[in-house]
Amino acid sequence: PRQTVAEQDAEYGPRLHDRDPDLCCALRKVRPLEEGLRGYDAWATGLRRDESPTRAGTPVVGWDERRGKVKVSPIARWTQGDVDAYVAEHGVLTNPLLMDGYPSIGCAPCTRRVLEGEDARSGRWAGRGKTECGLHG
Repeated sequence: PRQTVAEQDAEYGPRLHDRDPDLCCALRKVRPLEEGLRGYDAWATGLRRDESPTRAGTPVVGWDERRGKVKVSPIARWTQGDVDAYVAEHGVLTNPLLMDGYPSIGCAPCTRRVLEGEDARSGRWAGRGKTECGLHG
């Protein structure tokens, strides 16, 4: 992000994530991605269709209309079982939070542990209607 958390607090007030999570995500995630993608014709994501109902139609290769770029989601068709098998077979290092009840990891103030039986992304922006940060739509 262009600003540290302290600089953001000074400009927008503390705990922007509580008052306006869409703006906070735009400042801390979306704008930095857009700046990082300048000069590229395509970008790759780790989106998977089985992550949530809102991602069920994720194409493997699509067009990101907003950014005017090809968007590639090479593991869109993978299930959690496919991911687990790949991680085990190839010795992929994973974030320890995944084993501590955080199957979907976002920013610290907007992410909580997922309770038994909840959707894997339910710990993101819990108690709000928000389901995405804005990177993907």
